[in-house]
Amino acid sequence: MNSVPEISKWQEGQVDRTKEHFEVRYDSAEDSGWSEWIPVAVVGPPIAGIVNVQFLIEPSHPRNADIVSDVAREIQFYLIDKRERKPWAYARYHCGTFANVFSKVHWSFWEPANKKAVLTRKRRAAGKKAAKT
Repeated sequence: MNSVPEISKWQEGQVDRTKEHFEVRYDSAEDSGWSEWIPVAVVGPPIAGIVNVQFLIEPSHPRNADIVSDVAREIQFYLIDKRERKPWAYARYHCGTFANVFSKVHWSFWEPANKKAVLTRKRRAAGKKAAKT
């Protein structure tokens, strides 16, 4: 645990998607896959301990309330409350976990060089297989 956190808070704000960032989507892995999940937010890297989160759906719309709440809760948990020494790196690790696959909130990390998600294609496939059995 680090006494001086790398990330102290998150706030709503613009995220430059030409640079590294997370994309957070929402839906059940049992019923659908990445392309069908709802894109909810992008999360930019920390600048002076603050992370910008840009919601891709209208956060104040009543039909989005539960989704936005779940995503905000996960952002708060993984980047701040979990108190990892390097929360950005931990969130990248989380993208490849079964917990990420089987959650309704799915994180993927986007690299600027290749504009591809570093997600878990193998684990997503494994998750779909496990869900079918």
